[in-house]
Amino acid sequence: MAVIVASRELSDDEFLTDLTSCELPPSLFRHGDHLRFAWLLLHRMPFDEALRLIREGIQRFAAHHGAAHIYHETLTTAWVKLLATHREASFEEFIVSNEHLLRVELLHRFWTPAVLHSEAAKLSWVPPDKKALPAIWSARPRA
Repeated sequence: MAVIVASRELSDDEFLTDLTSCELPPSLFRHGDHLRFAWLLLHRMPFDEALRLIREGIQRFAAHHGAAHIYHETLTTAWVKLLATHREASFEEFIVSNEHLLRVELLHRFWTPAVLHSEAAKLSWVPPDKKALPAIWSARPRA
């Protein structure tokens, strides 16, 4: 199944502005758009700041659209940490090279499904129980 980036028609800056102001329609914020949001922030600022803003942005967007209950801390943090291991020059290149991996089954390499989908993992970061995530690449290119 293809990763859908519903916000593809928006420029990066338009996408970030619309998302952070909660003006982006929820239909334009699918899994691929979550990845795009994380990719853009990871390439514009240091990892810790990007992770904080990604968490806050997704939580604010979900709450604004009456879906605060669907935010999952471990899933969000895991995807951000995995994205931070990649060296592709652009988000488009990243998607083309990795689309076949960008499903929850990838996370099952690191977490057992019971742990990953637990209430504890939803509410706070739960480290992998199968194997460690790969190291974050600290020399990411900047946009």
